[in-house]
Amino acid sequence: MLDPAQAGLEGEVDWSSWYLTDEDDMGEGTEQFLIAQAVYSTLLVLARERGWSAFVGRDQFFAWVEREPLVRVSPDAYVLGGEAPSPLPAMWETWRPGHPPPRVAVEVVSEDTWRKDYEDNPPKYAQLGVEELVIFDPWAVSERRPADRVPLQVFRRTSEGALVRVHTGAGPARSGGLSEPSGALWWTVTREPAPRLRLARDAGGDELVPTEAEALDEKDRALDEKDRALREALAELARLRGGRQDPG
Repeated sequence: MLDPAQAGLEGEVDWSSWYLTDEDDMGEGTEQFLIAQAVYSTLLVLARERGWSAFVGRDQFFAWVEREPLVRVSPDAYVLGGEAPSPLPAMWETWRPGHPPPRVAVEVVSEDTWRKDYEDNPPKYAQLGVEELVIFDPWAVSERRPADRVPLQVFRRTSEGALVRVHTGAGPARSGGLSEPSGALWWTVTREPAPRLRLARDAGGDELVPTEAEALDEKDRALDEKDRALREALAELARLRGGRQDPG
């Protein structure tokens, strides 16, 4: 994917077809919100678990052409490529110090603009400088999906600097941007109760990384199990003491 700045063409490019205004970015559908929120929540759990210093966010603008601030994207969820400044900016502008591009960006396809999501997003994110782009199409998670649509696409930056598609299909697909020596992660498509994009700790996509709500439920269940085991141990101790014979 050609970078106009590197090719010396930046001044000749008509960027207007890539403008994204505040009005254009409004109106996130309920299903799209729920999918993006689940990804965002899972990334927050991973950030705490792995001690990331990088910022995890969703639905903020990233601009990368200083003279064209409306040339921008708004990922549904992302992990920043470095530590975030304080206070946080209203919009990330990658030409400014302390405004790195996302390390990983996730886009959830809209039913109304799916073709634009498929065709425009990869070159935009390539120029932005993202290391890994994930495009999830919940409308393609069906046995009767259109032939030209797929549930999951993963793009990854090569050592030469190009952003190339490394996966297209149902998944799971290994995440190069999130996997660490301490543990690999896979982008996984689930179907129950509705199509969702999740992260898994195994290549089969079975051991899902929990959302914050799921992690809290797991913690509550573990505490309940610990409490139950303690009560059983105390009851058994009382039974044993009650069964002793008085030597007098």
